[in-house]
Amino acid sequence: MNNNKLHAIGIMSGTSLDGIDISYASSDGKSVFKHKCSSLFKFRDLTRESLYSLVNNFTKNKNSMSNISECENLVSEDYVNSIRKFIKSNKIRKVDLIALHGQTIFHSSKNKSSIQLCNSSYIAEKTNKTIVTDFRQDDLLNGGEGAPLVPIFHKLLINKLKIKKPCSFINIGGISNISILNNRGKLTAYDIGPGMCLLDQFVHLKKDKPYDNNGAYSARGKINKSILNQLLNDKFFKKNPPKSLDRNYFSFNSVLKINFYDACATLSAFTAYAIIDNLKKIDNQKIILSGGGTKNKFILNLIKENFGNKVISIDEIYGDAKFIESQAFAYLGIRRVKNLPISFPATTGVKKPVTGGKITKLSIF
Repeated sequence: MNNNKLHAIGIMSGTSLDGIDISYASSDGKSVFKHKCSSLFKFRDLTRESLYSLVNNFTKNKNSMSNISECENLVSEDYVNSIRKFIKSNKIRKVDLIALHGQTIFHSSKNKSSIQLCNSSYIAEKTNKTIVTDFRQDDLLNGGEGAPLVPIFHKLLINKLKIKKPCSFINIGGISNISILNNRGKLTAYDIGPGMCLLDQFVHLKKDKPYDNNGAYSARGKINKSILNQLLNDKFFKKNPPKSLDRNYFSFNSVLKINFYDACATLSAFTAYAIIDNLKKIDNQKIILSGGGTKNKFILNLIKENFGNKVISIDEIYGDAKFIESQAFAYLGIRRVKNLPISFPATTGVKKPVTGGKITKLSIF
Protein backbone atom coordinates (compact mmCIF):
# COMPACT_ATOMS: atom_id res chain seq x y z
CA MET A 1 0.00 0.00 0.00
CA ASN A 2 2.71 2.43 1.01
CA ASN A 3 4.47 2.74 -2.33
CA ASN A 4 1.54 2.67 -4.70
CA LYS A 5 0.38 5.97 -6.11
CA LEU A 6 -2.96 7.47 -5.17
CA HIS A 7 -4.93 10.06 -7.13
CA ALA A 8 -6.16 12.94 -5.01
CA ILE A 9 -8.02 16.19 -5.35
CA GLY A 10 -6.61 18.85 -3.01
CA ILE A 11 -8.68 21.87 -2.01
CA MET A 12 -7.58 25.08 -0.33
CA SER A 13 -9.62 28.18 0.39
CA GLY A 14 -7.26 30.47 2.21
CA THR A 15 -7.55 33.23 4.79
CA SER A 16 -7.62 35.78 1.96
CA LEU A 17 -11.19 34.52 1.17
CA ASP A 18 -10.57 34.91 -2.57
CA GLY A 19 -12.16 31.61 -3.58
CA ILE A 20 -11.55 27.87 -3.81
CA ASP A 21 -8.31 26.52 -5.30
CA ILE A 22 -8.58 22.93 -6.53
CA SER A 23 -5.75 20.70 -7.78
CA TYR A 24 -5.60 17.12 -9.05
CA ALA A 25 -2.40 15.16 -8.46
CA SER A 26 -0.98 11.69 -7.97
CA SER A 27 1.66 10.70 -5.43
CA ASP A 28 3.10 7.84 -3.39
CA GLY A 29 3.03 10.21 -0.38
CA LYS A 30 6.84 10.31 -0.40
CA SER A 31 9.12 11.57 -3.17
CA VAL A 32 6.90 10.92 -6.22
CA PHE A 33 4.42 13.70 -7.05
CA LYS A 34 2.75 14.62 -10.32
CA HIS A 35 0.49 17.65 -10.66
CA LYS A 36 -2.12 17.17 -13.38
CA CYS A 37 -4.41 20.22 -13.37
CA SER A 38 -5.71 23.08 -11.18
CA SER A 39 -8.57 25.61 -11.25
CA LEU A 40 -9.90 28.49 -9.17
CA PHE A 41 -13.61 28.73 -8.33
CA LYS A 42 -15.14 31.87 -6.85
CA PHE A 43 -17.33 31.77 -3.77
CA ARG A 44 -20.91 32.90 -4.33
CA ASP A 45 -21.38 36.52 -3.22
CA LEU A 46 -23.57 35.36 -0.33
CA THR A 47 -20.90 32.93 0.89
CA ARG A 48 -18.11 35.49 0.61
CA GLU A 49 -20.06 38.19 2.49
CA SER A 50 -21.07 35.70 5.22
CA LEU A 51 -17.45 34.64 5.59
CA TYR A 52 -16.14 38.23 5.76
CA SER A 53 -18.67 39.03 8.46
CA LEU A 54 -17.97 35.83 10.41
CA VAL A 55 -14.17 36.00 10.26
CA ASN A 56 -13.83 39.72 10.92
CA ASN A 57 -16.12 39.58 13.95
CA PHE A 58 -15.06 36.18 15.25
CA THR A 59 -13.15 37.42 18.28
CA LYS A 60 -15.74 40.09 19.13
CA ASN A 61 -18.35 37.64 20.50
CA LYS A 62 -20.83 38.64 17.82
CA ASN A 63 -21.27 35.12 16.46
CA SER A 64 -23.82 32.53 17.43
CA MET A 65 -23.58 28.84 16.61
CA SER A 66 -26.34 29.38 14.04
CA ASN A 67 -24.14 31.99 12.24
CA ILE A 68 -21.28 29.50 12.13
CA SER A 69 -23.38 26.54 10.95
CA GLU A 70 -25.17 28.67 8.34
CA CYS A 71 -21.79 29.80 7.01
CA GLU A 72 -20.48 26.21 7.05
CA ASN A 73 -23.48 25.08 4.98
CA LEU A 74 -22.85 27.82 2.38
CA VAL A 75 -19.13 27.01 2.17
CA SER A 76 -19.78 23.25 1.92
CA GLU A 77 -22.32 23.77 -0.89
CA ASP A 78 -19.73 25.86 -2.76
CA TYR A 79 -17.11 23.13 -2.25
CA VAL A 80 -19.45 20.47 -3.67
CA ASN A 81 -20.41 22.57 -6.71
CA SER A 82 -16.76 23.40 -7.39
CA ILE A 83 -15.63 19.76 -7.06
CA ARG A 84 -18.33 18.62 -9.49
CA LYS A 85 -17.42 21.30 -12.05
CA PHE A 86 -13.70 20.56 -11.65
CA ILE A 87 -14.11 16.80 -12.19
CA LYS A 88 -16.41 17.34 -15.18
CA SER A 89 -14.40 20.06 -16.95
CA ASN A 90 -11.12 18.15 -16.56
CA LYS A 91 -12.71 14.76 -17.41
CA ILE A 92 -11.23 13.21 -14.25
CA ARG A 93 -11.91 9.48 -13.93
CA LYS A 94 -9.93 8.28 -10.92
CA VAL A 95 -10.19 9.93 -7.50
CA ASP A 96 -9.02 7.94 -4.46
CA LEU A 97 -9.64 10.79 -2.03
CA ILE A 98 -10.46 14.47 -1.71
CA ALA A 99 -8.24 16.35 0.76
CA LEU A 100 -10.08 19.44 1.90
CA HIS A 101 -8.43 21.97 4.20
CA GLY A 102 -11.72 23.76 4.97
CA GLN A 103 -12.25 27.48 5.47
CA THR A 104 -10.31 28.80 8.48
CA ILE A 105 -12.37 31.18 10.59
CA PHE A 106 -10.17 31.12 13.71
CA HIS A 107 -6.68 29.94 14.68
CA SER A 108 -5.08 30.23 18.10
CA SER A 109 -2.19 27.96 19.02
CA LYS A 110 -2.30 29.43 22.54
CA ASN A 111 -5.87 28.20 23.03
CA LYS A 112 -5.12 24.98 21.11
CA SER A 113 -7.95 25.86 18.75
CA SER A 114 -8.11 25.96 14.97
CA ILE A 115 -11.54 26.07 13.34
CA GLN A 116 -12.07 25.20 9.68
CA LEU A 117 -15.56 25.21 8.19
CA CYS A 118 -16.34 22.09 6.19
CA ASN A 119 -19.18 19.58 6.52
CA SER A 120 -17.23 16.46 5.53
CA SER A 121 -20.19 14.03 5.79
CA TYR A 122 -22.30 16.20 3.47
CA ILE A 123 -19.41 16.54 0.98
CA ALA A 124 -18.67 12.78 1.07
CA GLU A 125 -22.33 12.05 0.39
CA LYS A 126 -22.70 14.59 -2.44
CA THR A 127 -19.44 13.64 -4.21
CA ASN A 128 -19.47 9.92 -3.40
CA LYS A 129 -15.76 10.14 -2.43
CA THR A 130 -13.55 9.59 0.63
CA ILE A 131 -12.86 12.98 2.24
CA VAL A 132 -9.86 13.93 4.41
CA THR A 133 -10.36 17.09 6.50
CA ASP A 134 -9.43 18.70 9.83
CA PHE A 135 -5.67 18.52 9.31
CA ARG A 136 -4.59 20.66 12.28
CA GLN A 137 -6.12 18.99 15.35
CA ASP A 138 -3.66 16.11 15.84
CA ASP A 139 -0.78 18.57 15.73
CA LEU A 140 -2.42 20.88 18.30
CA LEU A 141 -3.26 17.92 20.58
CA ASN A 142 0.40 16.85 20.50
CA GLY A 143 1.75 20.24 21.58
CA GLY A 144 2.20 21.80 18.12
CA GLU A 145 1.15 25.19 16.79
CA GLY A 146 -1.21 23.59 14.24
CA ALA A 147 0.57 25.60 11.50
CA PRO A 148 2.26 25.79 9.07
CA LEU A 149 1.43 22.38 7.54
CA VAL A 150 2.74 22.86 3.98
CA PRO A 151 6.54 22.67 4.68
CA ILE A 152 6.80 18.91 3.99
CA PHE A 153 5.44 19.66 0.49
CA HIS A 154 7.84 22.61 0.09
CA LYS A 155 10.69 20.18 0.87
CA LEU A 156 9.39 17.77 -1.80
CA LEU A 157 9.32 20.59 -4.40
CA ILE A 158 12.80 21.87 -3.50
CA ASN A 159 14.19 18.36 -4.03
CA LYS A 160 12.09 17.67 -7.13
CA LEU A 161 13.20 20.96 -8.76
CA LYS A 162 16.83 20.38 -7.67
CA ILE A 163 17.09 23.84 -6.10
CA LYS A 164 20.41 24.77 -4.48
CA LYS A 165 20.41 24.49 -0.70
CA PRO A 166 20.35 26.16 1.76
CA CYS A 167 17.15 27.73 0.53
CA SER A 168 13.90 29.21 1.79
CA PHE A 169 10.43 28.64 0.40
CA ILE A 170 7.99 31.40 1.29
CA ASN A 171 4.26 31.14 0.83
CA ILE A 172 2.47 34.51 0.80
CA GLY A 173 -1.15 33.57 1.37
CA GLY A 174 -3.47 35.27 3.87
CA ILE A 175 -0.59 34.76 6.31
CA SER A 176 3.06 34.39 5.18
CA ASN A 177 5.00 31.32 6.22
CA ILE A 178 8.54 30.13 5.58
CA SER A 179 10.10 26.69 5.09
CA ILE A 180 13.90 26.55 5.36
CA LEU A 181 15.87 23.58 4.02
CA ASN A 182 19.55 23.55 4.99
CA ASN A 183 22.50 21.83 3.29
CA ARG A 184 21.89 18.63 5.23
CA GLY A 185 18.20 18.52 4.26
CA LYS A 186 16.96 19.61 7.71
CA LEU A 187 13.57 21.32 7.46
CA THR A 188 12.43 24.14 9.76
CA ALA A 189 9.32 26.31 9.36
CA TYR A 190 7.11 28.93 10.98
CA ASP A 191 4.62 31.72 10.24
CA ILE A 192 6.47 34.96 9.39
CA GLY A 193 3.76 37.63 9.57
CA PRO A 194 0.79 38.95 7.61
CA GLY A 195 0.48 37.84 4.00
CA MET A 196 -2.32 39.44 2.03
CA CYS A 197 -5.02 39.40 4.74
CA LEU A 198 -4.56 43.04 5.90
CA LEU A 199 -4.34 44.59 2.42
CA ASP A 200 -7.24 42.45 1.14
CA GLN A 201 -9.45 43.45 4.09
CA PHE A 202 -8.54 47.12 3.69
CA VAL A 203 -9.21 47.17 -0.07
CA HIS A 204 -12.48 45.32 0.49
CA LEU A 205 -13.53 47.92 3.09
CA LYS A 206 -12.54 50.97 1.02
CA LYS A 207 -13.21 49.89 -2.58
CA ASP A 208 -15.42 46.80 -2.22
CA LYS A 209 -12.83 44.90 -4.29
CA PRO A 210 -11.44 41.52 -3.15
CA TYR A 211 -7.75 42.55 -3.45
CA ASP A 212 -5.24 45.06 -4.81
CA ASN A 213 -4.88 43.69 -8.34
CA ASN A 214 -1.15 43.23 -9.19
CA GLY A 215 -0.35 45.72 -6.38
CA ALA A 216 -1.54 48.61 -8.61
CA TYR A 217 -3.03 50.63 -5.71
CA SER A 218 0.14 50.07 -3.62
CA ALA A 219 2.37 51.20 -6.50
CA ARG A 220 0.55 54.56 -6.58
CA GLY A 221 1.27 55.28 -2.92
CA LYS A 222 4.21 56.16 -0.68
CA ILE A 223 5.20 54.00 2.27
CA ASN A 224 4.53 55.71 5.60
CA LYS A 225 7.78 54.82 7.39
CA SER A 226 6.68 55.66 10.92
CA ILE A 227 3.52 53.50 10.67
CA LEU A 228 5.54 50.70 9.05
CA ASN A 229 8.13 50.76 11.87
CA GLN A 230 5.36 50.73 14.46
CA LEU A 231 3.78 47.64 12.79
CA LEU A 232 7.14 45.85 12.55
CA ASN A 233 7.74 46.50 16.24
CA ASP A 234 5.05 44.00 17.27
CA LYS A 235 6.08 41.40 19.88
CA PHE A 236 5.25 38.55 17.47
CA PHE A 237 8.42 39.34 15.50
CA LYS A 238 10.58 39.01 18.62
CA LYS A 239 9.16 35.57 19.41
CA ASN A 240 11.30 32.54 18.57
CA PRO A 241 9.84 29.83 16.32
CA PRO A 242 7.81 27.65 16.27
CA LYS A 243 5.05 30.25 15.94
CA SER A 244 1.78 30.69 14.08
CA LEU A 245 -0.77 33.43 13.43
CA ASP A 246 -4.48 34.03 13.12
CA ARG A 247 -5.48 36.40 10.30
CA ASN A 248 -7.06 38.74 12.88
CA TYR A 249 -3.87 39.09 14.97
CA PHE A 250 -2.74 42.23 13.10
CA SER A 251 -4.94 45.22 12.32
CA PHE A 252 -5.00 47.89 9.61
CA ASN A 253 -6.34 50.55 12.03
CA SER A 254 -3.05 52.47 11.97
CA VAL A 255 -3.47 53.32 8.25
CA LEU A 256 -7.15 54.36 8.36
CA LYS A 257 -6.38 58.08 8.60
CA ILE A 258 -3.86 58.33 5.77
CA ASN A 259 -4.31 58.57 1.98
CA PHE A 260 -5.77 55.36 0.47
CA TYR A 261 -2.82 54.66 -1.87
CA ASP A 262 -0.26 55.40 0.87
CA ALA A 263 -2.19 53.03 3.16
CA CYS A 264 -2.01 50.26 0.52
CA ALA A 265 1.71 50.87 -0.01
CA THR A 266 2.32 50.75 3.77
CA LEU A 267 0.35 47.51 4.27
CA SER A 268 2.14 45.88 1.30
CA ALA A 269 5.47 47.04 2.73
CA PHE A 270 4.51 45.51 6.10
CA THR A 271 4.04 42.11 4.42
CA ALA A 272 7.29 42.53 2.42
CA TYR A 273 9.48 43.72 5.32
CA ALA A 274 8.26 41.01 7.70
CA ILE A 275 9.63 38.61 5.06
CA ILE A 276 12.78 40.66 4.32
CA ASP A 277 13.73 41.01 8.02
CA ASN A 278 13.42 37.23 8.46
CA LEU A 279 15.43 36.42 5.35
CA LYS A 280 18.29 38.69 6.44
CA LYS A 281 18.92 36.27 9.35
CA ILE A 282 19.12 33.19 7.10
CA ASP A 283 21.89 31.95 4.82
CA ASN A 284 20.24 31.26 1.44
CA GLN A 285 21.40 30.25 -2.01
CA LYS A 286 17.84 30.64 -3.33
CA ILE A 287 14.58 32.20 -2.11
CA ILE A 288 11.42 30.79 -3.70
CA LEU A 289 8.20 32.77 -3.44
CA SER A 290 4.74 31.28 -3.89
CA GLY A 291 1.10 31.98 -3.03
CA GLY A 292 -1.35 34.65 -4.17
CA GLY A 293 0.86 37.42 -2.75
CA THR A 294 3.42 36.89 -5.54
CA LYS A 295 0.89 38.52 -7.90
CA ASN A 296 1.41 41.79 -5.98
CA LYS A 297 4.31 43.31 -7.94
CA PHE A 298 4.91 45.99 -5.31
CA ILE A 299 5.68 43.32 -2.67
CA LEU A 300 7.69 41.22 -5.12
CA ASN A 301 9.85 44.20 -6.14
CA LEU A 302 10.61 45.17 -2.52
CA ILE A 303 11.85 41.62 -1.80
CA LYS A 304 13.86 41.49 -5.05
CA GLU A 305 15.47 44.88 -4.28
CA ASN A 306 16.92 43.33 -1.12
CA PHE A 307 18.01 39.91 -2.40
CA GLY A 308 18.45 40.31 -6.16
CA ASN A 309 18.68 37.21 -8.30
CA LYS A 310 18.49 34.87 -5.31
CA VAL A 311 14.71 35.44 -5.49
CA ILE A 312 12.60 33.37 -7.86
CA SER A 313 8.85 33.07 -8.11
CA ILE A 314 7.64 29.46 -8.27
CA ASP A 315 5.80 30.48 -11.48
CA GLU A 316 9.14 30.75 -13.27
CA ILE A 317 10.29 27.20 -12.50
CA TYR A 318 7.26 25.05 -11.75
CA GLY A 319 3.73 26.37 -12.20
CA ASP A 320 1.13 28.84 -10.97
CA ALA A 321 2.08 30.07 -7.48
CA LYS A 322 -1.57 30.29 -6.57
CA PHE A 323 -2.08 26.50 -6.61
CA ILE A 324 0.87 25.37 -4.48
CA GLU A 325 -1.28 25.00 -1.36
CA SER A 326 -4.10 23.06 -3.05
CA GLN A 327 -1.44 20.71 -4.48
CA ALA A 328 0.11 20.49 -1.01
CA PHE A 329 -3.18 19.35 0.52
CA ALA A 330 -3.59 16.66 -2.16
CA TYR A 331 -0.15 15.43 -1.04
CA LEU A 332 -0.98 15.75 2.69
CA GLY A 333 -4.26 13.85 2.16
CA ILE A 334 -2.34 10.99 0.55
CA ARG A 335 0.18 11.01 3.42
CA ARG A 336 -2.71 10.87 5.91
CA VAL A 337 -4.31 7.85 4.20
CA LYS A 338 -0.89 6.14 4.26
CA ASN A 339 -0.35 7.15 7.92
CA LEU A 340 2.78 9.18 7.13
CA PRO A 341 3.59 12.25 9.27
CA ILE A 342 2.61 15.72 8.02
CA SER A 343 4.04 17.87 10.83
CA PHE A 344 7.29 17.71 12.75
CA PRO A 345 8.95 19.20 15.86
CA ALA A 346 10.97 21.66 13.70
CA THR A 347 7.94 22.82 11.64
CA THR A 348 5.17 23.26 14.22
CA GLY A 349 6.80 22.48 17.60
CA VAL A 350 4.82 19.23 17.89
CA LYS A 351 6.32 16.75 20.41
CA LYS A 352 6.92 14.05 17.77
CA PRO A 353 6.19 13.70 14.03
CA VAL A 354 2.43 13.20 13.58
CA THR A 355 0.05 12.60 10.74
CA GLY A 356 -3.20 14.56 10.71
CA GLY A 357 -6.65 14.61 9.18
CA LYS A 358 -10.05 13.06 9.76
CA ILE A 359 -11.09 10.49 7.15
CA THR A 360 -14.79 10.51 6.23
CA LYS A 361 -15.99 7.67 4.04
CA LEU A 362 -19.43 7.49 2.54
CA SER A 363 -21.76 5.62 4.89
CA ILE A 364 -23.45 2.75 3.12
CA PHE A 365 -26.51 1.46 4.89
